[in-house]
Amino acid sequence: MDKNSSPNEPTLKNLIEASAVRDQDLSQRIGVGMRVIGYWKKGEKIPRLDNAVSLARELNVSLKTLCRSMGLDVTGIPDEDL
Repeated sequence: MDKNSSPNEPTLKNLIEASAVRDQDLSQRIGVGMRVIGYWKKGEKIPRLDNAVSLARELNVSLKTLCRSMGLDVTGIPDEDL
């Protein structure tokens, strides 16, 4: 994870809080434990790709936005694969 992400980018914790979805509901919808959600929010771990897709869907954000929120560099990744 790139801890030097832009201060203007929301963190994953910010995205989850802005979604107004409770952690418990999010963990049930995605199929992971509450502890895992906590690790993600604290930046201690990042979700596997399948969980990232589900998380982006639940938070109504793009995968690129989700990656940026975790401090991942998405420079050079196209917005959409045609």
